[in-house]
Amino acid sequence: MAADAELPLTGLVVIDMSQFLSGPYCSLRLLDLGARVIKIERPDGGDLSRRLYLSDTEIGGDSTIFHA
Repeated sequence: MAADAELPLTGLVVIDMSQFLSGPYCSLRLLDLGARVIKIERPDGGDLSRRLYLSDTEIGGDSTIFHA
């Protein structure tokens, strides 16, 4: 697709209240297709995957799974 071409979901607004891997991944794909995604997280810690650590590595206080 040309850089100046409009993406298929341009103009669509998605409210993402999902947590943990598959939901946020789907939102990322919608964002890649041009949608505007607004992620709403729990006030007491956010998305559960922020605190799921499979290694000692973290990015800005969050687990690498959250940033995957």
